[in-house]
Amino acid sequence: MSKRKLSRKQSWRADKIQEERINRAKKKQAGAELDSSALGTPQEGQVIACFGVNYLVENRQAVQVTCMARQNLGKIVVGDEVIWQEIDPGNGIITATQTRKSLLERPNFQGNTRPVAANIDQMVIVCSPIPALQTRLIDRYLVAVELNNIPPLIAVNKIDLLDEAAFKAIKKSLQHYETIGYQVLYFSSKTQHGMSQLESVLQNKVSVLVGQSGVGKSSTVKALLPEISIQIGEISQASQLGKHTTSASQLYHLPTGGDLIDSPGVRDFGLWHIPVSRISWGFIDFRDYLGGCKYSNCTHRNEPQCAIIQAVKASKIPEIRWKNYCEIYNTLEAQDSK
Repeated sequence: MSKRKLSRKQSWRADKIQEERINRAKKKQAGAELDSSALGTPQEGQVIACFGVNYLVENRQAVQVTCMARQNLGKIVVGDEVIWQEIDPGNGIITATQTRKSLLERPNFQGNTRPVAANIDQMVIVCSPIPALQTRLIDRYLVAVELNNIPPLIAVNKIDLLDEAAFKAIKKSLQHYETIGYQVLYFSSKTQHGMSQLESVLQNKVSVLVGQSGVGKSSTVKALLPEISIQIGEISQASQLGKHTTSASQLYHLPTGGDLIDSPGVRDFGLWHIPVSRISWGFIDFRDYLGGCKYSNCTHRNEPQCAIIQAVKASKIPEIRWKNYCEIYNTLEAQDSK
């Protein structure tokens, strides 16, 4: 009798159940080790990589150990400052986490948030002409950082692919961001053009690289740290979208000072964990007009005598920014109604 062929969804569920069983077994094993082993002296450390239920922790002497974590600590991410204790040489267990000064979270398709990186000083939003530069995605990232008090930087990679006219067009499309106070820089990880400016803004800070797949985040890390081994992806010729190459966040130390976190690539950035009423505050060029609308519950999409819409008509706010706001608002509203 032939075996019944599983559908893709059934196969995914089976793999997921198997993965959860393995993770539970590993956690039980960690608990058994705790019960039967004398732990070493508590030490401070920083999580520099996460691999499932395993964490790579670096202590203050730059020695790296592989750790598991006590089950009651919640989700631990790259950048977390932790207390860990040695089980045996090269292996330990995280017994406590220290207070985070910042946390970048990303929601999944179920609307639940998943932390991406902790204790970051700035977010570097990497974009490029290929895949096509999308201000919609840039604005999603900007809303996320504005509502989490994380300073952003917009970095345009692959400028070596642009002729003079195309370069001027991209600069014009991003000019408003500079006008309202965001720093925008242009570079090429391939030719090294503009890399010294990028190194300067990364110096002595913990920065996280974000952006859709294929914009060159991993190649940017490689250009900054040529001695490391890192997988570089290609652009799909069919979709002109990037292929995922970074499967887990990793923290790298920069020789000029500071740390860089490379996060898994995403083709979109959901904001489902943010109340729809807070979205307008994430657009900093809206703030001078908030409270000036006729209606106190104005959504700034189609209401009469809306201060935001009037500002758009007066060219004080670019129409594309307002359209991006409406797209984000409509998406969240539809999600809330489900």
